[in-house]
Amino acid sequence: MTYKQPPLHRGVYPQKMNWLWRLICEAGYITIDDVVTALRAGDIDVERARAMGWLRSEGDDGYFPLSIAELERNLRLILSARAEPAPPGDAGKSD
Repeated sequence: MTYKQPPLHRGVYPQKMNWLWRLICEAGYITIDDVVTALRAGDIDVERARAMGWLRSEGDDGYFPLSIAELERNLRLILSARAEPAPPGDAGKSD
């Protein structure tokens, strides 16, 4: 069977990407503490309540809508935080 793109069953609103963020966090084993730590390391002072609100659905107490721009920024900062630092003395070397 050849690959077929699945149908889009959900409307995508770029200012409310919480549902996608929840899936990413589940698949990537990303915790609230991971998010807060990564954002703070990127000079973004985020409250833990806001980070938790990104995992909630619209209408839930503590919900904060997450835009596609925030989602991308969060992922990039988490990837940066998870990147393995170069061993001492190896910084700046290239193969």
